[in-house]
Amino acid sequence: MTDAPRLGGAARREYRRLNRAADMPPRTHHEVARAAGIPVPADDGTTLLTDHWHAEGAGGHTVLIRTPYGRDGIAGVALFLAERGHHVVVQSCRGTFGSGGAFDPLHDEVADGQATMRWLRAQTWATGRVHSWGGSYFGVTQWAYCDGDERPDALGIAISARRFDDAILYPGGGFSIDTPLTWAYALDIQERSLPSKAWALLRARSAFRRGALAIPPSEAVRVARDADPQFFRDWVEHSEHGDPWWEPMHFAQDVETIPPVTLVAGWQDLFLVGQLADYAALRDADRPVRLIIGDWVHGAPEITVIGVREALRSFTADAATNGVRLDVTGGGGRRELPSWPPPHTAMTVTLTADGRLDRSGAEHPAADLTYRYDPADPTPDGGGRTLNPFSAGRRRQRVRERRDDVLVFTGDPLPEDLLVIGVPEIALPFSSSHPRADLFVRLCEVDTRGISRAVTDGYRRLSPDDAGIDGASTDGTGTVRLELAPLAHRFAAGSRLRVQVSSGAHPLHLRNPGTDDPVRDHSRLLASEQTVRVGGSDPATLTLPAEVTAPAHAGAASPPVHRRVPR
Repeated sequence: MTDAPRLGGAARREYRRLNRAADMPPRTHHEVARAAGIPVPADDGTTLLTDHWHAEGAGGHTVLIRTPYGRDGIAGVALFLAERGHHVVVQSCRGTFGSGGAFDPLHDEVADGQATMRWLRAQTWATGRVHSWGGSYFGVTQWAYCDGDERPDALGIAISARRFDDAILYPGGGFSIDTPLTWAYALDIQERSLPSKAWALLRARSAFRRGALAIPPSEAVRVARDADPQFFRDWVEHSEHGDPWWEPMHFAQDVETIPPVTLVAGWQDLFLVGQLADYAALRDADRPVRLIIGDWVHGAPEITVIGVREALRSFTADAATNGVRLDVTGGGGRRELPSWPPPHTAMTVTLTADGRLDRSGAEHPAADLTYRYDPADPTPDGGGRTLNPFSAGRRRQRVRERRDDVLVFTGDPLPEDLLVIGVPEIALPFSSSHPRADLFVRLCEVDTRGISRAVTDGYRRLSPDDAGIDGASTDGTGTVRLELAPLAHRFAAGSRLRVQVSSGAHPLHLRNPGTDDPVRDHSRLLASEQTVRVGGSDPATLTLPAEVTAPAHAGAASPPVHRRVPR
């Protein structure tokens, strides 16, 4: 059926936001129609419901969007693109919003994407280029195109990654239960009635908290929502690193076949590390790839605006296909770079026994600092890169830093701005009374009022046979070298650096039970004593990819002038 488009409340707000955005091309078509609910057959006969948005006299270019979250939810974007002369195809993934079959995340996207591409190429109106677009799971469906014969001519992928499991489920070797629990909860309520959905949203914060503490963890969604999705149980069951169960869902591993792609990432987004790994793989293979990074949590409205703007630009002959544009957080302005990461000077700070961060390079006496980690009272995350809207982002750290199971090291007030762009690394002589332990390190900025906020962090689940971190172990003989997530941040003059060392960030990373029991168990919770050695001939150090800058004027938004820092 073809009709004049009607937008729901959320779609209207998104449409208005796009129309208000700067640097968008003007509307060229005023009468847009939507052919709704077109049955596109999958290879197994399943019907995939699809909408076609178009204006009379539209060109031959098409924007393709596949989503499990409902076609009406993306209607504002579809209308905006169609008004600029493009065909827009929006399809509901199988098992969602009227499409046949059952939604089994990741498993059907290659086959269903290929069937959709063949259908699209056969349409008489699809005479130009096909560009896919979207973020998060929309991005996953795009990476899946690259494993078939039919590919779009270009990809516009925001806040997503080729390896879903490594990127957001098991980063560092643990289980990031907060994100899949939040997602499973959202999927269960998305097609419910408005009153039912509203009630579930009101209860969500407490439900997430209860679910994350469920024993065994496979019961988390049932405890939170009284639902039991098989995919969540599968993810708990197949949480061991290298589990071959995940191999068919590692999409687009042959980077030589990937079309030109624009990646939109967020400094506070859960996919950040995985997405920058995707960028590095494409860059190293000399594939056309453009990277844009902003200061966003997952799902921030700015991501859609940037993505749509880049999608429209990608249809023009002079569109940039390489390079990096990033926002420097902390008021550092915007940068255009040839690639990521940029050249930098390593600056090393030393963790001392009296809780300081020393930049002088002086040697300090050796000392052992200890703390007790108890999984029955897990160290809270205090924010981070998660899907959970109640905890995502750069949160204040007062609660975490007052706990006995968090070591805190603070530097002196900075005499001038410090610009950190790249991947920080911490080296910690670390041991535990149990053979398995977690290490979570967070870099914070303490402002002139004494308020500490998270900037970036790193996490690793350690074990005696762990050879993945420079041969480090937890038996007291090794130094753990842990990379923190990438950042581009200006630490303002007068502020102070702060480093937290702990063995937990629950539920950002599921609490470590203190045993070698698999994630599906957790029937035993054993406390452990952790030791960090500082000072001496092999000190604990934080290495920052840093430059020092002159203090910026208040409100300055342009990039500062840099000078190198001696090591």
